[in-house]
Amino acid sequence: MSTPMMDRPIYMMTKYMYAFFVTNLYFLLCNLLFFIVYFLADFTFQNIILFYLTMIPMGPSITAVLSAMGKLVREKDVSPSIEFWKAYKRNFWVTMKYWFIQLTIIFILIIDIYYATTRINFISPLFFLFLLASLFVMMYALPVITRFEVKLKNLLIVSIYSNFKFFKTTVLNVSSIVAFGFTFYFFPSIGSLFFVSLIGFFIMFNLQVPFRHMENEMSEKNK
Repeated sequence: MSTPMMDRPIYMMTKYMYAFFVTNLYFLLCNLLFFIVYFLADFTFQNIILFYLTMIPMGPSITAVLSAMGKLVREKDVSPSIEFWKAYKRNFWVTMKYWFIQLTIIFILIIDIYYATTRINFISPLFFLFLLASLFVMMYALPVITRFEVKLKNLLIVSIYSNFKFFKTTVLNVSSIVAFGFTFYFFPSIGSLFFVSLIGFFIMFNLQVPFRHMENEMSEKNK
């Protein structure tokens, strides 16, 4: 008995590649101003405010990517155009509120690290630790926004707690980001076509167990 065409590896691979490419394309379009600045302006400390301003609108597009990739992980199928823009609109304000605060904190810490390194060198490692902590919190907070309705205070608590509770998942996500970062660095022309969506896919894939745990906890509280 022949395998149905929709279950064949070539069809599945094509479907996934299409979802990765289209989702990544929408992310690039949403952040076109940032990428124009990135390629035209020097990536120096003097231009940090310029990069900060162009990154402010990036938050909702990140959660839109994560939402589309999360559905692809769960259901093995997704309509990237529908899911991306639906998630972009649905999570826009809650993402913007969190993203603006978190992005501002990160850029303040980068400025602190720069001045501490040049003037008070022994304080810079402390700021660097705060920066890493902010990035680790964000690694859970943005995916959580795509799956649960949660207040900003609770979002931060859940994200901090999850980094320790699901340490193995945290390591997997960091490893995925670093691995794709190296891939993009050495193969930018190919990486730019799928870079963000692939990271989003592997992050949401790694978060399946933590999300199931969160869903079970929420269902028990609602009983």
